[in-house]
Amino acid sequence: MRAVLSAWFAAAIVAVLAVCTLKVTAPEIEQGEPVDEYAQVLRVHLPWLLFCAFMAVTTGSYMRDRDGGLGRVLAALPVPLLGSLAAAALGIPFSDTPVGLILHLIEALLGVALGLALSRTLSRRWAAEAADAGRRGARRKARR
Repeated sequence: MRAVLSAWFAAAIVAVLAVCTLKVTAPEIEQGEPVDEYAQVLRVHLPWLLFCAFMAVTTGSYMRDRDGGLGRVLAALPVPLLGSLAAAALGIPFSDTPVGLILHLIEALLGVALGLALSRTLSRRWAAEAADAGRRGARRKARR
């Protein structure tokens, strides 16, 4: 349980940074002006997706000893989902509309999937490198 709470705390720090970044970078919406979709995607949705992936990597690094994939997903989901709701509650442009909130929730799910896959891949790679280094060290000792 301590690992889950630590993971949530670390991911919450990333979520606060993400929401602050969105607050600063989100383009202003003027009434009657056409919406610049590229600015919306590049300044709101892409950063949120990347931050959600980073939140999941952060959570996955704390939860890498857990075998169950479902437990890792359930541990990684709450903070990005709450961050999406916080962005909507703070009135961040393109997050405070129903369509924007749904997009942020979808991006949170995709970010969690991407982040956990990345975390799992890095964990396996580091474990393989550590095992390989251990075998090389054992061979060196055997030669002496």
